[in-house]
Amino acid sequence: MVLTGEMRRSRPAWEDTARRAGLVPWANVTRRTRLLVAADPDSLSTKARTARRYGVPVVTEDGFERLLAATDRARADRAAVDAGGGALSA
Repeated sequence: MVLTGEMRRSRPAWEDTARRAGLVPWANVTRRTRLLVAADPDSLSTKARTARRYGVPVVTEDGFERLLAATDRARADRAAVDAGGGALSA
């Protein structure tokens, strides 16, 4: 994943959050990039233009937070099922 633009949170804070979620932050968009988090999803920055050209999804900070939250819920659900709890979060 790659970050671009002036974010509400600092870049190091976002990178730390991404790493804790198992993602690898990179400085530049390449064909291997799977997600661009942009302060402005309509940006005409080089990173945003490259991401669009390569078909990389561009999400806002809020969208990225929702993706991370959904990932956390899915991990918790899997752990509960693996532990024999069988209950899934709503």
